[in-house]
Order: sequence, then C-alpha cells, then structure tokens
Amino acid sequence: MISLTRRRFLQYSAAAGAALALPWTAQSAGIRGGIGSPTKNLKKYLEPLPLPGDGIVVATPSGLNQYAFTQTQIERQLHPHLPPTPVWAYDDGSGLTGQAGSFGMAVVAQQGTPLEISFTHNLPNTYPEWLPVDTRLTPLGEDVRLMTHLHGGFVAADSDGNPWVTPNGFGHLDTQTVFYPNQQPASLLWFHDHGLGTTRLNVVAGLAAAYLLRDEFDTGTEPNPIGIPGGDYEIPLVIQDRQFNPDGTFRYPISDIPESVWIGEYFGDVMLVNGMVWPFLEVEPRLYRFRILNGCNARILNLYLGPVPMYQIGAEGGLWDRTVPLTRLILAPAERADVLVDFSKYAGAKLMMKNLKPPKPISTPAPELTHVIEFRVGKKVSQPWTTPIPLELPGQAASLPTPIAAPRYITLNEIDAETEDWELLLNATEFGSAPVETPQVGMVEDWVFINLTGDTHPMHIHLVTFQVVGRTPFNADDYQDTYGGPNGVPGGIDPRPFATGPMEPPDPTERGFKDTVKVNPGYFTIVRARYELPSGVTTPQSYVYHCHILEHEDNDMMRPFTVTA
Repeated sequence: MISLTRRRFLQYSAAAGAALALPWTAQSAGIRGGIGSPTKNLKKYLEPLPLPGDGIVVATPSGLNQYAFTQTQIERQLHPHLPPTPVWAYDDGSGLTGQAGSFGMAVVAQQGTPLEISFTHNLPNTYPEWLPVDTRLTPLGEDVRLMTHLHGGFVAADSDGNPWVTPNGFGHLDTQTVFYPNQQPASLLWFHDHGLGTTRLNVVAGLAAAYLLRDEFDTGTEPNPIGIPGGDYEIPLVIQDRQFNPDGTFRYPISDIPESVWIGEYFGDVMLVNGMVWPFLEVEPRLYRFRILNGCNARILNLYLGPVPMYQIGAEGGLWDRTVPLTRLILAPAERADVLVDFSKYAGAKLMMKNLKPPKPISTPAPELTHVIEFRVGKKVSQPWTTPIPLELPGQAASLPTPIAAPRYITLNEIDAETEDWELLLNATEFGSAPVETPQVGMVEDWVFINLTGDTHPMHIHLVTFQVVGRTPFNADDYQDTYGGPNGVPGGIDPRPFATGPMEPPDPTERGFKDTVKVNPGYFTIVRARYELPSGVTTPQSYVYHCHILEHEDNDMMRPFTVTA
C-alpha cells in the first residue's frame, strides 16, 4: 500500500470527489467508498437562497413556550442537476413542506423567556451505507444515537446535550427534553447533534439548525431600534461544504488505512448556503444585515465580497459596542459573524462572495473551494435606507478582570497520524477520563490552549462565552521535546519559557465575547471567561470543551470540565 503523508491523505480524502463522476477505484483516491462526487459540471447560481419563511421553516412556540421536534428523514433536491437527497431534519410538526434545502429550521426566542424543547428520535435504528460509522469511536456500534446541543447556550448541564452527561445519547423513539432559560444577550446560536463519536456524520446528514435570540434592542424589525436593518433585510447565511454520491446521497469518504473508517477532516467539493448548492440571492441597492455561520465540518472560510463595503457588528456573544470595517471575514467552523453589507452603489450588478485561502498563521489542509453565493443587485429599493451605519452599538467589548486563579494550560496533541491508532488528544488524555478543569462558580479564569499540531483548531467551550486575550508565538518543538510522552504533552505545563516573541493582540473581529476561538499552530492562545451558571442552577455542573472540527472532536479532541462550588 502506498504510504501517504498526513496532509496528502487529508487532501485526497476530501478532494477525491472533485474528479468528475468517474468510477475511480478506492485506492486511486486514497479512500474507500466507491464512485466520486458527481459535481464538477454542476452549474452555479441556478436556485434562489432559501430564506426564513420561504425555504427555512421558522418554528413558533405552542402552549407554555414549548417546542416539540421530531428528528426525521426527508428528501430535498439541493440542485436541479442532482437527484433528491435524503436529509436528516428537525420537524416541528409542520411536515417541513416549505423546506427548500438541507438546512431548514430556525427557532426564534426572546431574552428572558425560557423555552422547553423536546427532540424525539424517529430516524433509522442503524446508519445507512452513505454514513460510514467507525465503531471504534461509538459506544453502541452502528446504532443511531442522537443528542442535540444548543451551541452557545447558557444552560444547565442536563440540558446542554453533551456526551459527558449522556454518553450513550438517545436511541430510536427516545425523547430528549431540554430547558433553555435564554438569560443571555441577543445573538445567533445554533443547535446541532453532538452524539459521541458520530457528530461529524449526523451534522453532515442535516442535523443542524439556527437559534436566534432577540432582546429589546435587537428586535429584528425594520428598522431595529439600534439603527440596523431588520425584517426582510436581515438574512441568515449558513455556509457548509459537502460531497454527493451519484444517487444524490451525501458522500462521506472513509479511510484507506487498515482497520480504520474515520478520516482526519471532511472537505466538500461544493458549497451549500442555507442548505442549497451554490444559490443566488436577489438584493436591493441598500444596506443589509447578514447573520453568518460557518457550519462546515472542518473548512475554515475566508469570505471576500470584492469592493463591497462590509462592517462587523457582533460575533458569537452578541452585539459589540462599536462597528468594525472589514475587507475579509475569516470564520472557523462554528464561528458566527453579524455583518452589515452596503449594496447601495452596485445597482444592476452581479456580485460573487468568494472563499479564499486563509492567511498565515492560520493553517488548514483544505483544498480550494472558491465560489459561495451570487448576489444579484436590483435597481429599485422598496424600502429606502437613509440611516448612517451606526458607529456605536448597545453591545459590549469583551473586558473581564484579571483572574485571581492560576491559568489552566491545555495542550493540543496529534498522535500516531496515518495509522489505525491515529487520534487527537487534549492534555494527552482521552475523553473518558475524569475532569481536571474544575473552575469555581462565579470565578474568572484564563485557559491557555497550546497547539502542538500543524493545523489550526477552533476550540469551543460549552456554557460560557469568553474574551480572547491574545496569542503568543513559541517554540513548539522544544516544548514537546522537553515534556512530551507517548500521548503527547500532558496539560498543566506553562509554555511561557518557550515564547519566541511578545503576545499578539486579538484580531479586531474578536472584539466581543466568543464561544469558539482559532488556535493556530506555533502559538499558545489565551481566553478568559467567567464560569457562571444560569439562575437557579446549583453546582456541580459538568460540560465539555473541544475542537469544533467535527472529525477531531469525534476522535478524541474533547474533554469534560466541572463547575464547582
């Protein structure tokens, strides 16, 4: 068998589908799984972008602020030249008759109004062939086990949907019931599956949806009280990359390493926006607000809209205190951005949003995938916008007091790459061992993520939003040579003696509070959070933190932590 370097292997595993709909053999692509993805000749920008109420179902509470969802399989045609695609979806009882793409649900909630939500598993008992399971990673083999996590949610541990609290997830016809108190600022959250060892597969199949939290300032009306667009001029852009099999099913490659199914990262060869392959959006020549989510498994986006002015006004933790002009928007998986785009000078134009290679020190093996969505700017404005773009906003910059507690040093390790024992570990420890991080409730702590791998990892901490303090370059090789063992470098070891330069400040797009941060190779990255709990929730409460490259969290870049008294 030909030996592949890790980066070469990852590129093959992602890009095999880009080779037309040719009957490649498994070994010629470095993967197994049959014919490649039939997408090279797909025409772009044939279908309109699904919008809330017109292709995206907006869930409406019933009774005492309750939602009830069934996780079920539907079929949707995601491009005119592809067969219908089986999609795993959240059905609110409407039958999803209006859903146009594979990302078809949005819940709208109000700050201070709690919601009780139930999710009933009505998907197959076992995984279909197009979702290849690596049974080494799953507690119950090929059984479909689901668990919904509200990403960015400030919730009790038993409503968090994390695999430390419920390691076996929920089986066929089981119901998961959660309580979301909505005690946090208005922001774009999202809910997605978090099944142990199968998150990557369940999300690719479609189990992801938006959760939009409103408050007295960010009402979503046109105009918002804070002087930004709303109504039809506030639009979600959920960006995901995918591959397809010739029969229309999603294609997820498997490894060519003996005894292994898992691959290091999943990269698609087409882009979906709001669940539709390469759509277009008709806009008026005026100001718009876009709520952008990188919903990819592993791809880091670098979004570019040419000369069109863009302004970021918020991120995962909600609105900022001021507006930041943009030329590019770099989002790792699970990161969100609240962005204003001014089309007023482009009447009659066709403008393409592109995805470019991210700049250093970001490092990713993702193959090129340039095109995202086309904006078709009309010549008339039905609702004129004359208000200047606000310079100040009612949100906040991230600013927490210096912690009293000592920093927690967390290492990111990659072990036995290109072998059947290949895994990624935090603190040289597998997920199942007991928590080491035990922050006290109400305390502010610095967590230092020390990247000893060659790639950028988006690190996500459940429960909290945090301040990005900065990134410091360091000699990772010397640090690893000094402290490394068979599973990498354990946690708790200060990397500052190995620093090769001063700490670099956070990027302007990291001005506000976040729940996901890019941890670049050759740097240690400091984030600062206050470990509070929702009103009425008592200690101890256990959560997880992990890399949000879904293949990495499945094997085994995830650890528990417990908030204590």
